[in-house]
Amino acid sequence: MKKTLLVLPVLLLVFAAGCGQSKQSSTSQKESVKTSQTSHKAKKASAKKSNGKTSASQSSAQSSSQIAASTTSQTGQKAATAASSGTTSNDQRLATLKQAVFNQIPNAKWPASYPVANSQHLNIFATGDQANYSIFFSPGQSALPYNDPTLQNINAELAIQKKTYASAADAQAQVAPARSTQGLRQVAIGDGIYAASQGAAGSSYLTWNEGRWTVTVKASAVNGEDPLPLAKQAVAWFAKNALPVPDTHGTVDLAVTDANTRQNQITWTEGNALYMISGLEPMHTIQVGTATR
Repeated sequence: MKKTLLVLPVLLLVFAAGCGQSKQSSTSQKESVKTSQTSHKAKKASAKKSNGKTSASQSSAQSSSQIAASTTSQTGQKAATAASSGTTSNDQRLATLKQAVFNQIPNAKWPASYPVANSQHLNIFATGDQANYSIFFSPGQSALPYNDPTLQNINAELAIQKKTYASAADAQAQVAPARSTQGLRQVAIGDGIYAASQGAAGSSYLTWNEGRWTVTVKASAVNGEDPLPLAKQAVAWFAKNALPVPDTHGTVDLAVTDANTRQNQITWTEGNALYMISGLEPMHTIQVGTATR
């Protein structure tokens, strides 16, 4: 009996100790869970704040990109509008001058286009009548009235002229005859065309035929000039652009040497009328020549 009474206090002490440990363990687990929940909330708050900053940064970048794209688009549109306006202005100027010329010289030969620099304006001075006339083209810094007196003293960039003869034979006699190229060295100048090469009096020449036309490019051998580059440019242009069709035979004479005179010439006949287009610069002369009808 005494032993039994001794055992009971011991068991009560063990049970109390176990309950204490269980309570401490439970309290510890609760504190651990609370700490974990607090940490999780802190992480969510941090992530939310971080996402807010990232979203704002991305929004700012997208906004800047959109503004840059809009600015680029507007700049491109303005440039295109300015270029279009310049072209329209040149076309309108050419049309206005054409009307003035035709009031004086009905049915005169006239180019469908006449390119000038953006900073320049085309000016015209014309003399004569429907049978015999000269039309002088002179780009300048100011748009002068048609037949302004000051244009008489300018070395015109290009001229279109007509002279009427008593007969077609008389008119054709003014055009240099076709040149023979037999026995001369042949040089490839593009588009499957070969030009005859020859030299005389300090000059070198390349001559070839384009339909009813004989084309000659002249260069100064003394100055070491080569007619080949200009000949190739002319052939490339004629491959896509046609000159007026002469009744019998026409000539194109181009010069590499810049002499500040209208030495580049296109000459042909239609009936008893002799026509000539002459210009300071060779390629500009044939470009206007192929646009003229």
